[in-house]
Amino acid sequence: MRRLLTVAALGAALTIVVLLARTAENWHYVVTGAPGTLLYAASFDEGQADWETYSGRLDASIEAGVLRLENGQSESYAFSVAAPRYADMDLRARAVGAAGPLNNGYGVVFRYQNPQNFYAFLISSDGFYSVVRALGGDQRWLSNWIDTPLIDQGIGAENRLRVVAVGDQFRFAINDQPVQVCIPNDPDAESTYVVGTCVEGAMLDALEDSSLTSGQSGAVALTFGEPDVVAQFDDVVIYSPETPG
Repeated sequence: MRRLLTVAALGAALTIVVLLARTAENWHYVVTGAPGTLLYAASFDEGQADWETYSGRLDASIEAGVLRLENGQSESYAFSVAAPRYADMDLRARAVGAAGPLNNGYGVVFRYQNPQNFYAFLISSDGFYSVVRALGGDQRWLSNWIDTPLIDQGIGAENRLRVVAVGDQFRFAINDQPVQVCIPNDPDAESTYVVGTCVEGAMLDALEDSSLTSGQSGAVALTFGEPDVVAQFDDVVIYSPETPG
């Protein structure tokens, strides 16, 4: 009987350990701070061990004081994210479309959980910006590509990007100027922006979406029909937002 009890106790203990291990595997600490607090900074001058790097047709490296993403596949994303996780945050970065076609997409990714679940604020070297969400692998343009004179165009041009996320509200800025998003009237419709008009929708100061509540932040390079997009990033800083919304 005593042996049976011992075996039963060991079995129960093993079950608890397994459950705790599974819980820890899915649990991640979310960094917070008082309003205006600097939560994170990366200059890449001496490498940055907490950022993803890898090589291949999709390549992420830290060299010459910048984070460099090379996307050699068409119709694909290349990511590099830092280890810390955030919910509310004020994310800022300097971004350059360094090589490849003008018809590209590059920018910052936030509330990133994996390549199938993330938000991204993107610009292109020919002067457009957008916001995309991937959820369970399904991609949706929450605000489709909008042209703006705020973007410094051309290969090699540098632009400053900013995302302020508070709860389910997101605001965006390019080169220190806020930009609006094109939100459809029907929440199930696709965002459509054509010739200066948000079709069957409205231009709003903030995007609302509650699909992803926290995650990692980082950089992204997107290709369309042509591969070989190269983007570089520097001076990534994250603050706790000053004010809600």
